Amino acid sequence: MSSRRVSGDLNTLIDKTIIVKLSNNKTYSGVLSSFELSPFMISLTNAKDNENNTYYKVIINGSLITEILVKNAPIFDPREFAELVAKELNIRTADIKVYEEAGIVTILDKIKVSENGVEGSGPLAQKVYDIYNSYVEKKKKGA
Repeated sequence: MSSRRVSGDLNTLIDKTIIVKLSNNKTYSGVLSSFELSPFMISLTNAKDNENNTYYKVIINGSLITEILVKNAPIFDPREFAELVAKELNIRTADIKVYEEAGIVTILDKIKVSENGVEGSGPLAQKVYDIYNSYVEKKKKGA
């Protein structure tokens, strides 16, 4: 069960910049591109180490990792956004599905929303798109 939660946390960090501290006092900062849980390994792209060396890709053995740090909180919170859409568009919560580990919300099985934007077409998709843009702007301003 706990590995499932760690996996979910790591999934939300894919394509995000993280800092990885190792037991040998080395530190890498880069974009998490992939991971494996067994054996635990992570892959960073566009990485930089604490000696200011840059690398296109670094694959790190998980047994060396002491900490994984994330500086910026994600802007898109799927559960929060689902509640906002339900309230603003008066849609039943049963018609909105939240996939927290994937960071996705689906509305009426037709519209998909993630931190990358809104997928779907039609008048309802346009309303969701408008809500999404307003939501993201408020989050960026720290509201």
